[in-house]
Amino acid sequence: MNTYLKISYKIVACVLEATTITVYRIKTWEHFKALVTSLKPSTVYYLTQPHPLRKPPLGLRLTFYNRGDIYVFIDYADAKVLHKTGIPITNPSDAVNADVSEYDIRNFLAKELDDVNLVSLPPFMY
Repeated sequence: MNTYLKISYKIVACVLEATTITVYRIKTWEHFKALVTSLKPSTVYYLTQPHPLRKPPLGLRLTFYNRGDIYVFIDYADAKVLHKTGIPITNPSDAVNADVSEYDIRNFLAKELDDVNLVSLPPFMY
């Protein structure tokens, strides 16, 4: 192998290594909260999304990024509240109009996650 190919190979390997992204699905609220506390991301993104297998069909996704890795926490409706966080659901008996208010989400996250910028993303469309 000549010198040019060795150098090119090393450059390509560095570029490929730098673009590796790992997505971590966090299953418990306590674990997600501990990761936010220890990794100290500047921003946590959240959005409500459909969760068709739940009653009402509603969910909440929380995401943050740290050094190229993505951390995702998904909560879902369980009657009148979100199952893992306990955030209340408005109109829980109405599958079409059930919702989690922006105020309740922001209030809960601001109380639980200190000094984190909270950004609401547009909801998923059906």
